[in-house]
This record gives sequence, C-alpha cells and structure tokens, in this order.
Amino acid sequence: MKIKSLDGKVVKIVSNRYTVRGDDGKEYKAFARGKLRLQGDIYVGDNVKVVFERGDAIIDVVKPRQNQLVRPYVANVDSALIVVAKEPEPDMLLIDKIIINCHLEGIKPVLLYNKADLATEEEINALFAPYKDYLDCVVLSALEKKGLEKLKPYIEGKVVCFAGQSAVGKTSLLNAILDLNLKTDGLSAKIKRGKNTTRHVEIYQALGGDIMDTCGFSMLSIVSINPEELIYYYEDFIPYQDKCRFKSCTHTEEPDCAIKQAVENGELSKERYERYLAIYEEIKEHKRRLYD
Repeated sequence: MKIKSLDGKVVKIVSNRYTVRGDDGKEYKAFARGKLRLQGDIYVGDNVKVVFERGDAIIDVVKPRQNQLVRPYVANVDSALIVVAKEPEPDMLLIDKIIINCHLEGIKPVLLYNKADLATEEEINALFAPYKDYLDCVVLSALEKKGLEKLKPYIEGKVVCFAGQSAVGKTSLLNAILDLNLKTDGLSAKIKRGKNTTRHVEIYQALGGDIMDTCGFSMLSIVSINPEELIYYYEDFIPYQDKCRFKSCTHTEEPDCAIKQAVENGELSKERYERYLAIYEEIKEHKRRLYD
C-alpha cells in the first residue's frame, strides 16, 4: 500500500525544491503548493505535511512555527550557536543584533569562539567579558578539533543553528563534528573578509540533535520592537534601569541615568553601550520613516 501522506521537517531548500525528512526517517524531494508560496516563505526547520500525487511529493501544510529567524531564514529553533573568531574581525554590532533577535523569538543564544588556536586567552576573555555572566560562552577550534565535546549539551535533543559572519568557521565546525568535507574558502586575502561558500541552509544530524548550517551574513536589522523596549533585551543593563531618575529613561540623553553612570564607572562595557545607542537610533529611524 502506497503512502498517501506523512508528517516531516524541511531539512534543505535549493531554489523551489524542498528536501523533507519524513517521520519514517526517509528523505523526500518535494514541491510546495502554490498557495503556500503566496502565503509566505517556507523555511528550513518548518514542520510540514506532505501528500503524494501522481508520484510527486507535495508540501500541503506548513504547521504553526514555534519561532523563526529571518537572517538566517530558519524556523523552530531551540538554540543559536553564534560563532565568532579572531579573523575575520568580529562584528560585535551584528552579534548583539543576533542575540536580541534570539531573545525576541525565545531562542537560547550561545556564544562560540572558534579558531582559538589563533587567539590569546586575553583576547578571548576580552570578547566574552560583557556576555559571560548571562550567556554561555564556549571556546573551541574546528581546525584542531578541540572543545567540540562542549557542544553536545547544547545540541543533544534539540534543533540548533550556527549563526555569524562568513568565514568564522561555521561550516568548518560542522565538518569537524561530522567528519564531512563541505566546501570552505575562508578569508579573502585582499580584504580579510569572509567569502560566503554556504549557499543554502541545510539540517544535519549530529551529537544527538539537528544542526542547521547557514549562510554567513554581515547585516541584520531589528524592526519588530519599539525603541523604548530595547533595554529589556540587554540582561546586563536591566539591574541598573530602575535606578535612573526618570522612570521612562531611554538611557540615551537623559540626566542621572544609572546605566550611563555604570558605563563611566566601568561596571558596564562602554563598547556594548555604544552599540546599544546605535541599535536604538536604527529602530527609532525605522519607526520615523514608517509613520512619516
């Protein structure tokens, strides 16, 4: 008896062809009904219902999502493993935006320092310092296959995605974990910027969980919150905000701001606070353009 339908998860998308891992453990190349594409994009990680018509597998239903990220385009994620390295130079504004988006979507962010063989302990500690009290921070090296065992608690029984700039070693980490040979090009020698070799998102099974390999990126916008809500996504800032003179303090220009004072005293990272100001202005400008 032929299977008429089954439930599954989208594990790869290339153009308009979808690879679905069915509940039977098999993978199927599938198309999506036109109405689904009109309703919105289908993401890797989406839970779907597939029906079989005239020998073709057709995605008939996309089930409600637990959460989603738009950069990278993934759905139903438990944790985001945010990868940084000494080279390319870390874009900490991007990292902070990814962390905020994770909090918005109920995704646990974990900060990974890859290529530890290239960095000193002092450099690694300096990068982790503003985050280590409220984020899990892990040091490893894909090249030397060191520290990979530290990833298992974050992956086992979960769906996780690698996120971060191009050439920080997301695919190299996956190669090391799975002993694969996925293509990596590393840095452009001319501009020391990552060359993006991952052209699509794909789920691999490893360490008892599902790992999404994602494209690297260098820009990310946050437009789904109001400027005054931004502070609630900075766990390191929250203990200070009730000490400000004004209850509605935005921690930007107001006098007697406890967060600004904590920055001056060295209790909070000056660089991270400056990135907060940049993101605040970005959200504020987006709202202004939206309603002008």
